Amino acid sequence: MKDFFDQLYSAARLLEHNEQTIDRMKKMMVFICYLLALLNNMKINSFKFDLTFYLDSVGISNEGLNTMANLGATITSRLVDRKKKIILDSHREYVEKALIKYSKRVLVLNINDYHNIHVQ
Repeated sequence: MKDFFDQLYSAARLLEHNEQTIDRMKKMMVFICYLLALLNNMKINSFKFDLTFYLDSVGISNEGLNTMANLGATITSRLVDRKKKIILDSHREYVEKALIKYSKRVLVLNINDYHNIHVQ
């Protein structure tokens, strides 16, 4: 890893620029390293999604999710909403295909538990 940073520093040729450009280049190098670290953390990002999806399912507000996203603990509520829409669309398509494929032997049950849920 040390060689990587040495090569990155050499590629910037900091000795050939003025002070303002050097500061900008250093900030850009930090950004590049941060970006590379983020790309390497796919498992962490997957955990963040799972955590956010769980918190969303138990009713935490969008503001709460976004606050936690700003702290780096979760992803934003907007991303969860997008993922839920993708899941919904793919599930709908799967069910439609399955109903068409097994239309001669399908049994559709509609279980309505409204009374048990809403009456004490």
